[in-house]
Amino acid sequence: MQYLDLKMDFMFKQLFGHPSRKSITMAFLNALLHRTGDDRIIDVQFENTELTKETEDGKTGRLDVIVRTNRGERIHVEIQIIPQYGMPERLLYYWARLFSSSLSKGERYDTLPPTIMIAILNYPLFPHETDRFHTVFHIREDEEQFLWSHHLEFHVLDLSQFMVKWKKYRREVKQSPEWPWLTMLSAVDGRTKKMDEEMFRELEGIAMTEQDILEALEEWQSLSVDPENRYAYEMRLKWLLDQLSNIRGSREEGRQEGLKEGLKKGLEQGREEGKNETIRKMVEKGMSITDVAHILDMTEEEVRERLGD
Repeated sequence: MQYLDLKMDFMFKQLFGHPSRKSITMAFLNALLHRTGDDRIIDVQFENTELTKETEDGKTGRLDVIVRTNRGERIHVEIQIIPQYGMPERLLYYWARLFSSSLSKGERYDTLPPTIMIAILNYPLFPHETDRFHTVFHIREDEEQFLWSHHLEFHVLDLSQFMVKWKKYRREVKQSPEWPWLTMLSAVDGRTKKMDEEMFRELEGIAMTEQDILEALEEWQSLSVDPENRYAYEMRLKWLLDQLSNIRGSREEGRQEGLKEGLKKGLEQGREEGKNETIRKMVEKGMSITDVAHILDMTEEEVRERLGD
C-alpha cells in the first residue's frame, strides 16, 4: 500500500495532534526530548485540535501541535518541508506568544510554565554551524554557562541531515531515542511518492518489540487508506509543491537577473578598462593630454585620473 508522507503538516497533525492518539504523541515527545524515568511525560492535553477541511488553495486550520503536559509544560511542535525566511526569529516569536499567553491577569510571573518549541525541518537551519540532526538551545551565561531560566527550550530536528547520518552512520544513529520516529517521518517522500523500503523494514523490526511504534504504524496505515483523508492530503501536497515551485522559480529568476546584471557590469568595466588602455597608448605615442582629451571628448583632469597622475 502507499503510505502518506508524515512530513506533510496535514498528516503530521493527524497522527500526532489528535486526542485519540495521545499515547503516540507522548511516546513521540518523550523520545524527542530524551525523557526517561520520572522525567517522562505521562499525560498531555491538546490545546489546538481543530483541522478544517482542505481546499484547492491549500487553506487549512492550524497544523502545528500544542500540548500541555502533566508537568505543567507547554510544548509547541511544528514541521516544515519548505524553507522559511527568518525561521529562527519566527520560532522565537511563536515561543514568546505562547509563553506570554500562559499568564492571566493578576497572576505572578513565577507561575508561568516552561515553554518548549520543537521545529522539525526537512532542511538545515544552521548549515554552516553544525551537521547534527538534533540541536537544543537555551539561554546561558556566556562565561560560566549557567541557565538564565529553564522556562525556555528550543529543539531543532533536521530530517535532511538525519537521512545523511542514517545512511552513513546507522549504528551511531540508533543510539538516539528519537531515531525510530525520525525514521518514520523520513521513510516516505511525498514529492516522488516513494518509500525507502530499507527504512520501513527497520520500522517493522522495531514494532515487534516496541508497542508505541507498532501503534503508530497501525494508525499511519489507517490514515493512509482513508479516502477522505487522502483527498485532503493530496490537496495540501499540491499546494505545498506549488509553493516550493514558486520559491525555486523566484530564485532562478533572481539568479538570471543577477547574471544579467553581472554581465552588464562586466561589459561596462571592460569598456572602462579598454578606454584606459587606449589613453595610455595614445600618451605613449607622444600625444599630449590636451589632444587626448579633445579626441575622446573628455576633460584633461579625467584623462590624468585614468592615467593615475
